[in-house]
Amino acid sequence: MNVLLYAMDSLRADHVHAYGYARQTTPVLDRLAGQGAAFTRCYAQGGWTAPSGASVLSSQYPFTTGIHKMRDPLSPAIPWLPEILRGHGFQTAGFSAIYQVSKLRGFDRGFDVFYDLFKDERTMQRCRDRGQDARGDDYCLPLSEDVHDRALEWLDARNDPAAPFFLFLWSIDTHEPFRQPARCNVDVSPDYRGHIDGRGRPYRWIRHRADLQQVIDLYDGSIRYQDEQLGRLIDELARRGVWDDTLLIVFGDHGEMFFEHGIAGHGKFPWEAELRVPLILHRPPAGRPGSRCDDPVDLLDVAPTVLDLLNLPPEATFRGRSLRRVLEGRNTRAHEVTVLDLPFPHDREEHARVVLADGWKYIEYHPPSRAVRIRRFWKEFWRALSVLLRPRSLPIVLGSRLQRGPRGLLKSLCVDPIRFLLGRPTRRLYDLHADPHERVDRFAEQPAIAAQLVQSLAVLDEQTRPDQGTPSVPRLQAEDEQKIVDHLRRLGYLD
Repeated sequence: MNVLLYAMDSLRADHVHAYGYARQTTPVLDRLAGQGAAFTRCYAQGGWTAPSGASVLSSQYPFTTGIHKMRDPLSPAIPWLPEILRGHGFQTAGFSAIYQVSKLRGFDRGFDVFYDLFKDERTMQRCRDRGQDARGDDYCLPLSEDVHDRALEWLDARNDPAAPFFLFLWSIDTHEPFRQPARCNVDVSPDYRGHIDGRGRPYRWIRHRADLQQVIDLYDGSIRYQDEQLGRLIDELARRGVWDDTLLIVFGDHGEMFFEHGIAGHGKFPWEAELRVPLILHRPPAGRPGSRCDDPVDLLDVAPTVLDLLNLPPEATFRGRSLRRVLEGRNTRAHEVTVLDLPFPHDREEHARVVLADGWKYIEYHPPSRAVRIRRFWKEFWRALSVLLRPRSLPIVLGSRLQRGPRGLLKSLCVDPIRFLLGRPTRRLYDLHADPHERVDRFAEQPAIAAQLVQSLAVLDEQTRPDQGTPSVPRLQAEDEQKIVDHLRRLGYLD
């Protein structure tokens, strides 16, 4: 059996129609979920791409993979799914549209070939030919059709077509800026007269609810395009006679926030909109078509599930668990407790830990270093003043805080910023059954439940001790490093 591991960057779970979204954004994913298995409460081990992608392929927590912050390379000492599969006779190929998952960070280990398409000359020329911003002469933002075409070229050129393959595709259609054809933007209002057209950094231009709705409509258009292109890829695999013998696993690496809790984008805080992602398995060799699991799983479970479904020996150092027993209906849940260990992209000290069990969610957030705290505090202060000059944006920035009531509003506007500035950790507890939007913090009134969930972090502490040594991935030249920094800034990862 072949394996196709397919990432949809920045795809949040609640914008997938099969997961309950009202808009018809994902007919292909809906069909795959109906024929395979859907995990409706899958969580990412990172609110941004690099740590999440590393956890998928290694089944290790981010602080073990070596990726703590932006531009950290991958540790060569951790287990790596492509390497394991190649050792069992699989032909392995990776195609990435983004720097965060690339040879430059060490992700190519175990792959026969790995293409960083964002800096591939052929791909950049395709971007130019269709009038798409190619990010200067150094990098581009490929569409999924670019990724698919190169993957199909590799598939057609294999020297042993009978050998099983592991194909790893990372697409970024659903990551802003939104570059899909206009025909996919069926939800965009024809009456919109604002400045947001999907290019550049759209969140910077949001001034009122019409702007915010425009961004959401464009995001849904990008999902619709991504879904369409996945369907075309499946058709091509079927035409080549390999689709019927291929296990497809589709996942999002993290979500995207649209000013829930006053925040936009991702990599900001471990809210549900940022961490809950789709996970769909099509044609697993075990399980019941159309099965659905509503209990928490996480992306650490992908690699052990692949090995188990292929009937290969388990990797003892994997931290996730195989989902096979859940697929077969022998277990109703994969985990009694799900633990997430989340680095933030700009400072090694800033991280969060999350524990999920029985509908409860515990968050433990540790702020960044003092210099970063001061800089960010003043940035948010001036942002707040600018909101006063644009009163129509006030409901967007403060809307979720107003829903918490007077006490919650006061805490979020005064107490939390001061605690952040002083470097105090934040601990919160939410009842996701009664409060799925995480508006009411129950930490003070449910200390026993919070204490029980905190106990799970002792196991995490044991498994995520500081790395020994420095990952031996070659350093970039200063000129190339600056190009990467500029590329990440345009993507919105750097201020």
